[in-house]
Amino acid sequence: MERTLTETIRKDSKALNLEGKRLLRISYAVTELMRKVKILNLSHNELAKLPRCTSNLSNLTKLNLNHNKLTQFPEVVVTLINLTYLFVNDNELSTLPENMKNLKNLEELELRNNKMKKLCKYIVHLHRLKKLSVTGNPLTFEEIERLMMLMDLKRQRMSIDIAG
Repeated sequence: MERTLTETIRKDSKALNLEGKRLLRISYAVTELMRKVKILNLSHNELAKLPRCTSNLSNLTKLNLNHNKLTQFPEVVVTLINLTYLFVNDNELSTLPENMKNLKNLEELELRNNKMKKLCKYIVHLHRLKKLSVTGNPLTFEEIERLMMLMDLKRQRMSIDIAG
């Protein structure tokens, strides 16, 4: 696996597509090679969690975790402070971590088709957030109202996809 990943990662590579690779582990050596990566696609890998070494991806701006088996939001993601785009659609997430506010550069957050009932208290501090997609989550009417109020507070600088 490492040899294949190493071949995939070139010294000048800025993007890494590992979609459907069914990763078992990412070694430290591979992580060192990935430091320059700005875009990481880990979708369709049946991941239940992310390895801690993912936090070494300090230049990462776009992370795709769609179509995995995440039941808890990976805490390591909130250490990736340069993220601007985060896609975690089609998992089994029911909540976000309190320290979500660490993602100060986040502009787009997609959480479609999860099990989220509450979001507002986690995303209210994401001041650069411009797009939030939450279609397919069992949000309460009250939570939808809170999200709409949040959008009003941001004075239309933010769009929320609630109904598809």
